Parts: sequence; structure tokens; C-alpha cells
Amino acid sequence: MPTYHYVFADLLTDSEIGAFDLDGVSFDRRICEAGSFSATMPVPNRAVADRAARIVPRTPGDLSTGPGRTVVHVYRNGQLWGTYIVWEATPSADERGRVSIRLRGASLESWLFHREIRTDLTFSQEDQLQIARQLVDFALRPPSQSNVPGADIGLRISDTGTSGTKRDREYLASEGETYGKRLEQLSEVIDGPEWMIRTYLDSEGARVRDFVVRDQLGTPANHVFAEPGNVVSWSYPADATDAATSWVTRGDTVNDDISDDSEPLTSDYWYSTDHLNGGWPLLERSEDYQSVTNRGTLNDYARWWTTRRSGMVRIPQVTVRLPENPSFTPEHLGDEARLILTNDWFPLIDGAPSFDQQRRVVGIKVTPATRGTGSDTAELIFEEPADHPAETDPSGA
Repeated sequence: MPTYHYVFADLLTDSEIGAFDLDGVSFDRRICEAGSFSATMPVPNRAVADRAARIVPRTPGDLSTGPGRTVVHVYRNGQLWGTYIVWEATPSADERGRVSIRLRGASLESWLFHREIRTDLTFSQEDQLQIARQLVDFALRPPSQSNVPGADIGLRISDTGTSGTKRDREYLASEGETYGKRLEQLSEVIDGPEWMIRTYLDSEGARVRDFVVRDQLGTPANHVFAEPGNVVSWSYPADATDAATSWVTRGDTVNDDISDDSEPLTSDYWYSTDHLNGGWPLLERSEDYQSVTNRGTLNDYARWWTTRRSGMVRIPQVTVRLPENPSFTPEHLGDEARLILTNDWFPLIDGAPSFDQQRRVVGIKVTPATRGTGSDTAELIFEEPADHPAETDPSGA
């Protein structure tokens, strides 16, 4: 059975506070968004309680530690599989007086969603990868014309490549939006970049936090997940709760005269021709993008929603066993994997699996084994297919 260690440390300095035993652990990593962490820390005696108080202070006046400034490093067989900011900690006792602390957190990407853009930033025909790096670089600095401490969490920005795709973006301090949200929106266009914060051990065993951004993360690796085999369970939902077959995005007003009535700039109306020509009803959705005053940018967003979110969402959800040394780890997010399912719902046809697909894995949720559960499992999150044509006039007129 793999060995896990959970080491708590200070967010800014990474100075270690201590290692603790945790129960009911689950953690995930995702591309272009923060992954979650949850666990329970048993507190069987006063000695452990005194140590745990270095993570969760007993009194509100103790600012030396606590959620918001503490991270937990997750080690699996000596390898760093993730670093998570502890955002919530709840000590409690049950009816038998047994004390425990419930922990909730999120990966380092969540910090970017807690840092607001407080200096106007303008990018004109700049490479999209460079825009992403500059956003993170600004996030690591104190607010403009101040020496306020606490902005630098030790992130490296080691990538230097370019994509060749240039974008126009303007982010205003008055909008009160976060760097994380702007990075998320930068990815929500056709051929938008992918990014994440990777945490790993360098050649000397030191922990590294590295912001990486590429046109596309991962490699066309040959990971195989199959039933029968390493697939434990699966589901294949068809979800049309938020379905649409036509999309429009709204930006900011282009009228600078505040005395006049003004309306936000909008994109063209985009339609999923596959769905509409295939008999789907016309279902409409709007998405807002504060500060955008360029119709071309709004059309980029609307086209992305049309190709990626139209109709019902069909993404297989698969839980697999993790061996002692798996080929797929959180560091392999973005890799392609082959998923083969053979069962009564997906039977063999002419001796071949009827479900045999190649998809990118963009997220992984790990649940370590506990006493009685057998082995580690991982829920794989696959990329949504982007194969729906989008047009602004589906009539062909």
C-alpha cells in the first residue's frame, strides 16, 4: 500500500509546521482552475491537540498561523503530489468527546482568485502566453506604489515560450476582478492557453512552486484505462440542465459619456449548427465579460461557448485503481489516455469494444486507501469534446 505523508507549512515562507496523520483524505488537481482538498485530523490526546494548535489557533487573537496562511503538502511514496492552501478548519467533538478537526482547502491556484487587480493593465496585440505570465507576475507584487508585504508566495514563472496567438485585453482596477478570474477567461476562447501551478521536488529535494502556461499542456502519452481491468466504476451522464444552442456574450459600454444612456457591447449571435440542423430546439444563453470593449474578443468568447458548451454535456466519469507506481499522476494532466469499457451497456460488437475512446485527462481526484478500502483510487476528469461547428447565421443567408 502506498505511503502518504501530510506536511503543514507556512504559505509565504514554506517553513514547516509539522506532519500529521489525516483520515478521510481526498484531493484533486485540474487544469485552469483550483483543485480541492478535504480531510479530518484526529486529535486523540492533549499532546496532539497542542501540536494541532500550531495549525488551527485556539483563540481568534492568534494571527501566527491558521487557515488562509497555512498549506498542506501531500506526499505519496516520497513524491510531492500537491500543495493545498488550508482555507477552513473546524475543531469539533462528538457525543463521546472525541475531538477532530475538519480541514478544507484548495490548490495554490486558489490564491490567484484571492488577489484582485488593483492597477489598470492593458495588453495590445500581445502573445497570450505572455499575458498569462504577466498577470501572475503582477499578482506576486504589492499593490501599485506601496510596500505592502505578503504578495510573494514564492511562485516561479519559468516558461518563456510563445504561442503566436496575440490578444487584446484591458483589465481595470475599478472592476474589482481577480487575477485568477482573468486567467480563467483568457483560457475561455478558441485556442486559448492552458495553465496551472505545478508543485514538485527539485534535484536536491527542495519544494518548487512553478506557474506553467502553454497552448496545451500534456503529451499524447499511451495511458490505458480499461474495464475489465483497472477501471473500478464509471458513469456517462447526459446533462442538458444548462443547455443552449445559441450564445451571445456581453462586454462593457463603449460610451464614455455617463450622462447618456448606454448599453453594453455584445458579440454576434452564435449558433450550433449541428444541434439546430439535427432537430434541437433553439435554446439561448448569455455570458458577461466585464471590461471587454472589443467585439472581436467578445466573438472569441461566444464562439468558445458555442463549440464547447452547446447541447447536452456528455463526459464519461471513471474511477480507476492507482497502483504503487502509476503511469498517470497529477503531473501528467493534459496527457491523452485511452478509455475502453466493455459491459452490458457497452457490449462487444464484432469482437471489438463499442466504447473505445482517446481523450485528454484534465483533472484527477485522488482518494488514498484506508483500512478496509483496499487500494488508492482516482477519479479521472476528461476534456469535453470541441467538435460542434459554430456559425453566426445558420440559415446560410
